[in-house]
Amino acid sequence: MPSADTELALQADEEAARDYLDEGGGLLFREVNSPGVYWLMLRPASTPDEKYYVRLAWTVYPDEPPSVKFYDQIAGRTDVPHAWPNAPGYRINSWDICKPFTAEGFGIHPDWRNGPTAWRSTGNPFLYVVETIQNDLNSDKYQGRH
Repeated sequence: MPSADTELALQADEEAARDYLDEGGGLLFREVNSPGVYWLMLRPASTPDEKYYVRLAWTVYPDEPPSVKFYDQIAGRTDVPHAWPNAPGYRINSWDICKPFTAEGFGIHPDWRNGPTAWRSTGNPFLYVVETIQNDLNSDKYQGRH
């Protein structure tokens, strides 16, 4: 369970993330019974009718990245290939995102904790994570769903 400091910091930063998603037709929900857990609904710019559901789970905010997983629906299953985007770093063989904005990525690559890939706890890390995922869905490297 996240600390009270983590919860307060998340609440302070969530509005900017919500506003960013609203601009692109996305949504952000806080999971009421699980402090530190948020659900995103994202739409790729190239296919705005598509909806992706993402669960962010923060344990220590802003000092650590969240766990980030794609689901087939809110509170659904993460182990469904079509729930995941086909883009670099989004891996359906291990159901994770191997990039330096997720707890999973840093777990696989402890060397990322230093240098240019190190997690930055300044600014609004919540917004940074949301923008990064959306930018990956909007990238020309995005190839639709798995």
